[in-house]
Amino acid sequence: MGVVRQIYESLPETIQMPDSLKNRPVEVILLPLDEAPVRPDKRRKKQKSAYEFLGAWKAEILTRPEQGEFETRVPLE
Repeated sequence: MGVVRQIYESLPETIQMPDSLKNRPVEVILLPLDEAPVRPDKRRKKQKSAYEFLGAWKAEILTRPEQGEFETRVPLE
């Protein structure tokens, strides 16, 4: 088994693969060796569930406009 383990001080845009692994099924794992802090501007906000929004509408009352008459269609034969 041709295992390749490579540590990069700075990950390049592309990684060269050995010829022995080309055109074969492989597993690639990228594992950071340091714990980079999450910057506040890049942190994902927690997604709220629908239950947190129930009853939250504070503007005018929503009303459904008149829908008109149901049309009569020609039946398929």
